[in-house]
Amino acid sequence: MDNANRLLTSPVAKAFDLSLEPKESFDKYNTGRFGQGCLLARRLVEAGARFIEVTTEYIPFKYWDTHDNGHTRMADLKRDIDAPVAQLVLDLEQRGLLDRTMIVLASEFSRDMMVEGRPGAVVKGQVAQPDVMTELKHYGMHRHFTDGCSVLMFGGGIKKGHLHGRTADERPCKTIEDRVVIEDLHATIFQAMGISPKQAYEIEKRPFYVTRDGLGKPITQILG
Repeated sequence: MDNANRLLTSPVAKAFDLSLEPKESFDKYNTGRFGQGCLLARRLVEAGARFIEVTTEYIPFKYWDTHDNGHTRMADLKRDIDAPVAQLVLDLEQRGLLDRTMIVLASEFSRDMMVEGRPGAVVKGQVAQPDVMTELKHYGMHRHFTDGCSVLMFGGGIKKGHLHGRTADERPCKTIEDRVVIEDLHATIFQAMGISPKQAYEIEKRPFYVTRDGLGKPITQILG
């Protein structure tokens, strides 16, 4: 309660008031809740916030949880995030804040229309799976897919314009070059922040590492 009161009565609380943003700037971010979240993130960085999370709307089977007409819906959803993310990067760079601010754009897993979990584990009986996709509605029977996913990273010591790894051009689009596991992604983020991937805190006489079992290895190729 004390922390909440300090925040509400602090001068930096004005960062949350988007009505203070000039209209021209506000309009660039105003693509929906996510776009306004990116604007708020920029204002919070300017106010000195150390960690900020911006998420998209989530309702089962809606928004990014696409299960029908996936191609059409994905094109619309990408428009909601492309402009505000790009503007966030540009604004932070213009203000001299990008070098000390890392932006990570990621999801919890990738998607595939016919495969669940990993290649070879096929979902059966949940939806009718056509042998040939002939309608737009077929492009969206998305299943959780962990063998290929992409992450965008900007600023904070990340090398500009670097492309790391490659996925196959044809389904199941699994990673075929420079595979990165989640603990290595975490280790890379911590390394850029000057924190050892082996850092651990003892809780109830057990070590809790910042990466899984302290085994994460930074991907040095993407660090500037």
